Formats: sequence, C-alpha cells, structure tokens
Amino acid sequence: MKKEKVDLRILKTRKAIKEAFLSLVQSKGYERITIQDIADEALINRNTFYLHYIDKSHLLEKLCEENMDKLNVCIHLELKEQKELDRSLFTKILSETFKVLEVDIDFYKTMLTQNGHPNFSNYLKRELKEIMLSGLGNHTHNRKVQINVEYMISGLVGVICMWITDSENLVVEEIVEQLSEIHFHNVQELFKSMN
Repeated sequence: MKKEKVDLRILKTRKAIKEAFLSLVQSKGYERITIQDIADEALINRNTFYLHYIDKSHLLEKLCEENMDKLNVCIHLELKEQKELDRSLFTKILSETFKVLEVDIDFYKTMLTQNGHPNFSNYLKRELKEIMLSGLGNHTHNRKVQINVEYMISGLVGVICMWITDSENLVVEEIVEQLSEIHFHNVQELFKSMN
C-alpha cells in the first residue's frame, strides 16, 4: 500500500507551531501561553493554527503522541528482528531508545522543566510501560509481571529524565551499559517467569 504524502507546507507549518510552542513554554510556561502567542511566534494566523490543532492541550497531546510513537516503533522494530532477547539486543534497544530521545531532546527538556508539562515524567513512565506491556501478550494480568515492569520502567524513566536534563554531562554509552548491567537479568527473569 502506498503511503500518502503530506504537503510540505503542512509540515513546515506544524514545525513552526511546534518550535513556537516549545519556545513559549520555556519562556512563559505552559499555563500562561495562548493560541495567539503561539500564532504570533510561529508567524501564522490563529485560523491556521486551528486548521492543525483544536487548542493548546490538543497540540501538547499530539506532540507527546508523536514522540511516544517514535519510541514505540524503535522498540518493536528491534524486537521483531530477533526471536530471543539476549544482552546485545537489550543493549541495542536501550541505545536506540536514547537515540530517538536525542533527536527531539529539546521537546523532552522543555516538557521536564518547571514550565513544561505537569507530571511529564509520569506521562513518560505510563507510555513506556504501555509499550513494554503490549509486547508481553497475555501475561499483563500477572501480578509478578506487573511489579517487575513497574520497577524497571520507574528506574529507566528516572535515568532518562536525569540524562535529558543533564545531557551535556552524561554519556549515553555509559548510561546504556550501566542500565544493561542492572536490568538485563531482571528482564531475562521476567521472560522466564512467563513460560
């Protein structure tokens, strides 16, 4: 099936809106910005904004969904390529996750600031947990699985947030290696307990 092409003007407008939104969130805070502020900053009119988004919460929701979709694709793509999870695959998944985050690090940094999305780290945790649980099939009702996933995702999101807010001083390769060391055996045990 042929993928439908998106008009370049639409892409440019959405990019301008996103950049304006992130800039305004950093300077004014999410709660204080208006649609008119976003339109002025993006050099568009309000009607153009409304052609793309219902309101600023819809814009925020779409930006969050877009970024979570990228993470979801990244994780599932890596898992599809191999049948069995070994340490090198686990490390590769972590590396790819950080690469996807790094591409849009300004978005994540903005959302994690005091002016950003309230409780963004909880949102990130919930979405990553959903991604991980979607790959576990019928085992999501198992209490042991739920506890293990909650523990691993909470730690992972904590480290991701730490890296996002201090990415200049933290080396991704070192973080991935340490996370792999800490969590690989936990993930392996999780999969064993499901068999």
